[in-house]
Amino acid sequence: MHFLSAPLLGGLVLAGIPILIHLLNRRRFTLVEWAPMKYLKLTIKTNRRRLRIEQIILLILRTLVIVALFLAISRPILSEGGGLLASRARVSRFVVIDDSLSMGYQGADHRSAFDSAKEAASQVLHAIGAQDSVTAIITSLPSMPLVREATLQDPNQLLTRIDALQPTEAATRWGSTFKSIDELLNSSTFPEKELVIITDLRKSGWGSDVTDIANRWAEKSVHVKIIDVGSRDTDNVVLSRLDQEDAISLPGAPLRLRATVRNDTPNVLSGLQAQLSVGDEQRPLLLPDLPAGQSTDIPLTITPSKPGSLAIHLALPADNLPGDNTRWLAVNVRPKLDLLLIDGQPGAGPFESATDFLHVAYTIGADPWHVTRLDDPDWQSSRTPSADAAVLANVASISPAHVKELEKLVSDGMGLMIFAGEQVDPQQYNESLYDDGKGLLPAKLDRVIDDPGSGLVVEGYADSPLATLGKIAPAALARIKPKRFLGTIPSAASATDVRVLARWNDAEGHAAVIEKHLGRGTVLLWTISADRQWSDWPVDPTYVLAMRSSAQSIARPDANTDNLIAGQPINLAVDGAVLDPHITTPESDAPQSITGLHFDQTSRAGAYKLQWKDALSNDQSHLLCVNPDPAESNLEPIGDDDLSSLLGALHPSILHFVGGRSIAEPGREMWRVLVTALLVLAAAETAMAVWVGRER
Repeated sequence: MHFLSAPLLGGLVLAGIPILIHLLNRRRFTLVEWAPMKYLKLTIKTNRRRLRIEQIILLILRTLVIVALFLAISRPILSEGGGLLASRARVSRFVVIDDSLSMGYQGADHRSAFDSAKEAASQVLHAIGAQDSVTAIITSLPSMPLVREATLQDPNQLLTRIDALQPTEAATRWGSTFKSIDELLNSSTFPEKELVIITDLRKSGWGSDVTDIANRWAEKSVHVKIIDVGSRDTDNVVLSRLDQEDAISLPGAPLRLRATVRNDTPNVLSGLQAQLSVGDEQRPLLLPDLPAGQSTDIPLTITPSKPGSLAIHLALPADNLPGDNTRWLAVNVRPKLDLLLIDGQPGAGPFESATDFLHVAYTIGADPWHVTRLDDPDWQSSRTPSADAAVLANVASISPAHVKELEKLVSDGMGLMIFAGEQVDPQQYNESLYDDGKGLLPAKLDRVIDDPGSGLVVEGYADSPLATLGKIAPAALARIKPKRFLGTIPSAASATDVRVLARWNDAEGHAAVIEKHLGRGTVLLWTISADRQWSDWPVDPTYVLAMRSSAQSIARPDANTDNLIAGQPINLAVDGAVLDPHITTPESDAPQSITGLHFDQTSRAGAYKLQWKDALSNDQSHLLCVNPDPAESNLEPIGDDDLSSLLGALHPSILHFVGGRSIAEPGREMWRVLVTALLVLAAAETAMAVWVGRER
């Protein structure tokens, strides 16, 4: 039996009041002898037994009225299991504590679910008998228990370790967690097994992958209790993304980033200030208004000063769930950008070749831009060198072997720009590069148009390689006047990987730049020449801006393997020997030894630095960043009915924990029965009092 309001049981001491009153009111008589006394004594002697029984019954009824009153308001529960951890045999007990990110959510009392979990765990561990074995598990490391098959002579030793724990930034995937627990259950000592899961019962992480294991536990008669320590509130502000917009980062070049903030509260939030850290530099960032229930994109720009790995950290002000208010981004600042220019019309003098203006645009005042130029005949007689981006400028024809090479390189991530020109044969290009929309060309080529309009109109795509060009004044783009350009035939079927980035300002709005994604790479088709044959644009300052921004945007992107989600293992593959590998984690500045370049304890968000020596004993390092799992920011709770359906034949006891109170199992509340008994006793006491007080 349990009491939901156990402190009120102290009122039972008032049950002694009727007895006290009875004792205090006992009358003392003075003996006075008179003649009829002998007849009165005979009467008293005859009725004494009956009077005493009536008084005792009345005293008992009054005492029971007070006892029933305080038992009713203490809300006793008749437990089905006979106690929290009741058992008549030795038991292998498992206590699982959810330490996922959502467990850090703080309710109105500023108490987190994880604080409640520690309190609940304390009650559970103190209720375990010394004869039972205990295995304590946290969900971030289910295969590495805090203790395994231990006998708790002193629960405080384990509780000290539990008190030192903090919620992680990882998510709990209950399917994989159940699998690890099942392996521990199968190897436990005693045949009777009991599992206590302490969690906030958020819907995230629960799925049908737990059903088979739960059914197996039901067959083995595993007794499962789930203690819910979570709040039902879901108000939260989450920094859901921090991404690198530009494909690559170069020293001295602006790098575009984009952060996304989601406001899961019913109110518009204004005037919030975030903190942006780039390496060792920090600066405040004033956020725009955040509409209620919506996500807001926030563009950011930084300028790395030197090549190497760079850790970027953005943090929002703390709220109910501080763990998802921060994100990290590892940026690889390349020492150079490799560009390959294939010149289809080499010239003898300055600015007579098809790629001369491109070469100037790519090399002017920028050391990281490394440009290699090949004449068409040299390229046709050799293999295509690897590069971050390649340009075909007025190339007359492309052999089938080179077409396959380019398709492979682009699919693997290389960017490709194709410029028109006098030597470009539309029919030959369509046959070799278009291939009914499956080839490199973004659109089928048509005839050359000699009566163009005036000006360039850039489409408003935020992620366009020409987005930078779209920010300059329209009057500057109106100065671009092509003499002629190559028409294109739009595909009959709308292709999701093809779009027009810019058009000529003519009556028909002919395409000027068309983009196509192929594998990991991007192809840009320019319908004018790269030199001054078809326009005077190469001598306009906007030409340099357009060529540089587009080349950098489509250049071979980084593999993005340096940014992980909490819980994902680190596996770094490098060429050559790896000697004396170490790692520095967000939890400690002291490097710890690891086996190879592998590390799987990444439940904490932050920067991780790998360090090792190569075969020549040279120091090597690599920076990675781990971010909070975004799934944990979904705070929708899972209902008891939904949870029961996922657990199949397993019917756990679900206990809803309230801090400061003892854990009570579900059972039948007895207050209605006690109130009924109270009314009956009160009526009986009234009737008995009338009977005892009658005139006799």
